Amino acid sequence: MDSKLRISLNFPGIVVFDPVTLSEYLREKNITVLDLITYFNENEEVGKEVITRGAIIPIYPIPELDYRIIINLESTKDLDFPLEWMLFETEPFPFQVSSELVIISDIVSIMSWEEEFFVNYENHLDERSTSNDYTKIPRGHYGVSIIGYCEPNKGLDADFGYILNFQKHSSLPEFNFTKSINDYNFVVDPLLKNKSTDHKK
Repeated sequence: MDSKLRISLNFPGIVVFDPVTLSEYLREKNITVLDLITYFNENEEVGKEVITRGAIIPIYPIPELDYRIIINLESTKDLDFPLEWMLFETEPFPFQVSSELVIISDIVSIMSWEEEFFVNYENHLDERSTSNDYTKIPRGHYGVSIIGYCEPNKGLDADFGYILNFQKHSSLPEFNFTKSINDYNFVVDPLLKNKSTDHKK
């Protein structure tokens, strides 16, 4: 499976999830609504728990662009671009891989949740759009840090996107909720002249 993906957004955000992990969490909590993002936002404790349990990684709000997504499973970071292109790196998000299938998708996937489609994703490859893609990752507990990068001064011809660094752990790492997800700045926009480094380490 290629570790370099391309996602075209129709809505201003990306979500990363193992569909089995997310589906099992929804069943455990008896969540039957299809607009998951609204439910998580309106039920703050559940919204936090779905992240701490490693069922979802949200990357929003961000511009509706076409992003390159690099999946890194190595112990050292494969930046694959000059260091000066790096805009930020987050602390690790907890992430639980239950099925070996990891979906990277436009946030619309949790605005109108289709469990059967995503749980059986590999049987629906002919039906998917350019707004979602997948990779295979061994089962286990992970910490996933997110690096945002952008080639400068190239406009929409720039190489830009995110690296997802998967580091395996014996248990899920804790996530620090000293600020809400909405307070993070995940923006990687090649059209911005002044790029933010709010959470660059």
